[in-house]
Amino acid sequence: MKNIIIILFFLLSNTCIAQIHIEYLNDVPAEFKEKYYSQKRNYNPLQVGNVWQYYAPEDKSYITTCVVEDSIINGRRYFKKIYYKISPRNNDLVCWERNDTVSGVTFMLDFEDVNGNGDYLEELPVDSLENPFWSRYITYKYSFTVPNPFSFYPGQKSTLVKDTNWVILEGDTVISRRFEILELFWWEEIIESFGIFSFSLESPLSYCTGAIINGRKYGTIVSVEDNKNQSLLSEFYLSNNYPNPFNPRTTINYSVPQNKHGNSYLHVRLIVYDPLGREVAVLVNESKPPGNYSVVFNAQNLPSGVYYYSLISSTTIITKSMVLIK
Repeated sequence: MKNIIIILFFLLSNTCIAQIHIEYLNDVPAEFKEKYYSQKRNYNPLQVGNVWQYYAPEDKSYITTCVVEDSIINGRRYFKKIYYKISPRNNDLVCWERNDTVSGVTFMLDFEDVNGNGDYLEELPVDSLENPFWSRYITYKYSFTVPNPFSFYPGQKSTLVKDTNWVILEGDTVISRRFEILELFWWEEIIESFGIFSFSLESPLSYCTGAIINGRKYGTIVSVEDNKNQSLLSEFYLSNNYPNPFNPRTTINYSVPQNKHGNSYLHVRLIVYDPLGREVAVLVNESKPPGNYSVVFNAQNLPSGVYYYSLISSTTIITKSMVLIK
């Protein structure tokens, strides 16, 4: 059996960081295949604490995905994934996902109503990774945004199932599958028991440089939090509320940057609006020094629905949505 060995290295900030080792195989023994396919496969590991970090050579930035919490919604267990980009900093993006163990399909909760039917608790398909070669399936993956370069693309899309390979990833022999989201000209390689390993959007290939999957560490993860906190003080930042959906309390984090005009304090407001744009709560209305802040919003007296919250200064307005479920 002829093996093709690929060892990935990137030159990051003039430092060579050894990446995840992967070995592509021409084939595996028949008995191994039989045993492998007799077991359940998991192309989207969902466990709180899982982290994937990717390096995008085009703009020398890191893209990180974290599973930060789980919650029972409508009787089903979902996991909250946060996507964010650092150096330069970009807003956090959130998706609640679950794996259906019967069909093998990954679903996401449509809490932003990306299909426009008014149902914020509907499930939409994300991946169906057991589909046969050269078949297609509908996906709402990246309906809120594409992780690189974080450009908005709403609605359903068509995914084409392409190549399937056997690989040895850090000593484990598993299946690797390649998929293409046709409308985005976006393809990604997904490795069983690992998740997304690489992706490209008509640009240089981005590989996973480090991950923590179900407690096991792969490759190297750079100091994400240090870079994240440093970047927050250079610009206004408004996080996605946590948890979301919520009942009746949720936490909102925001950051106030250094004032370029010498004044150490900046006047900021954090206001909550209903779907008609009416003000329902003023959470912050005062001058703040540079730093990171947190505030709790209590919606005990409000009905279920979608609400919007805005961070407002003399030069900046940032608005995000949240869903109250009672």
